[in-house]
Amino acid sequence: MADGHATGGGTGRAILWIAAAVLACLSVYLINGRPLFYFDTVGYISQGHTGLRQMGIAGESPLGVRMARIKAEKAAQGSAEPAPDTTEIEAENTVDGSRSTVYALTTALLAHAHALEGFMALNIAAVLIAVWLPMRVAARRWGLPVPLGEAVALPVIAACAGSLPFFVAYLMPDTFAPVLLLVIATLAVFGRSMRPWEVILAILLGSFAIVSHLSHLAIGLVMIPAVALVSLVMSRQRWWLPVAYVCLIVGAGFTEQSLLRTAAKAVAHSEVVIKPYITARMIEDGPGLKYLDRHCPDDHIPTCKLHTALQWSDDPWRITATHIVFETSPRLGSFRLMTPEDQKAVADDQINFFFAVLRDQPVGVFLALMRNVLLQSGWVSVDMTIPTDAIVAQNADVTGFAFSTFDHGRITRNIDWLGPLTLWHQAFYLASLIVVVALVLLPRRVPGEVKALAVMVILGILANALVCGGISQPATRYGARVIWLLPMMAAILMIFAFRSRRFEVPTEIRA
Repeated sequence: MADGHATGGGTGRAILWIAAAVLACLSVYLINGRPLFYFDTVGYISQGHTGLRQMGIAGESPLGVRMARIKAEKAAQGSAEPAPDTTEIEAENTVDGSRSTVYALTTALLAHAHALEGFMALNIAAVLIAVWLPMRVAARRWGLPVPLGEAVALPVIAACAGSLPFFVAYLMPDTFAPVLLLVIATLAVFGRSMRPWEVILAILLGSFAIVSHLSHLAIGLVMIPAVALVSLVMSRQRWWLPVAYVCLIVGAGFTEQSLLRTAAKAVAHSEVVIKPYITARMIEDGPGLKYLDRHCPDDHIPTCKLHTALQWSDDPWRITATHIVFETSPRLGSFRLMTPEDQKAVADDQINFFFAVLRDQPVGVFLALMRNVLLQSGWVSVDMTIPTDAIVAQNADVTGFAFSTFDHGRITRNIDWLGPLTLWHQAFYLASLIVVVALVLLPRRVPGEVKALAVMVILGILANALVCGGISQPATRYGARVIWLLPMMAAILMIFAFRSRRFEVPTEIRA
């Protein structure tokens, strides 16, 4: 019997396969000799340290050496500019809600313990659990041609031929976006067949994933209709149960945002403000700028203040979303050069601004959205996980590692390998997509539930492109962080396709 082999594989063999998967996940870290990091890594550490201090948790500041150096440099230059990591809206009584508080606190706790490398272990554990859950349920329902440990390890190893090991080594919350998608797909397809503790584990993992970055909450919201549709197509019996499970995860994301606002008011007597990513996206895409050109100046439209700031320079690059939100130079800056009070007004108005532009130019907004989604779907390079000299300088002198520092590694100083690797990744993902589509369409080769899992994963990748490319800012980092789900899903489908027996509907489904 096919699944008899799976149950008799032996613990030792399972450990060896999982160890191989872990080593594959760590491959980039082992080759580079250091973790990878980004401009905002120090931002998470700084925000988390501030949060711990407000909670009464004392500890050596991971930014102490860095801030002392920056103050000395600014004093020597006679400059009063803020430190490079101070990207928050600076209005009084405001707290920047653009970063995840949970992830920031976790980062700061690890930094205080000089264990930032622990994030790689957290990333690997999350990925393995997210793959193990659906494979475990599928094995119980359909049987496996290989032991469960091997069935979990093989898809992870396949994903490591893509971008996964870069994001395992990356000290940012991006790994939890695909983890969230896997959890949602698992609940959508297998939620009615999972044991209570499996459901609880999936919801807990999904809840941590959704609170680790603001974009993950938007992705979770977008996925709810997909979950309802797939669940209903599979069976009308208790079709609402997977939807309820996913809504619990999305509810955890909204709860985290609500608690952040409550804590900000109670502890810091402040309001939570999120940077105007949506406003900047609408302006760069065109419809937002056309709307402002037609309606400004108007004191009743807070975003007109940003329109005024955009006129301070004639450099066309000032219109890009990244420059609008972050740039501080007179040539390219706008939002960050406004008064703190005007920054807050523009940030608070971004949702109203979006709907005003949508009513004014529905076709233009839709076309821009689709263009960004298509663009984002094709951007899969890992280039943004590689720290540049500027990123190294941004994080310089920050402490928190046990065995490393924020500096270049063996493969980050010279990146001549990046071009050929990107070509390999693109070809690999295309081949994986072809395998996934073929095995989903071929009849009787793969169980319907496993095909539904693949469909949910593809919908999740598109949801990520919609949220990150259509609403925020298309970037290779956002595409690369989830695209490794394709080779992983191809491997899962192939495991089932290689089975010798034809699939029959399990008795519990017939009932």
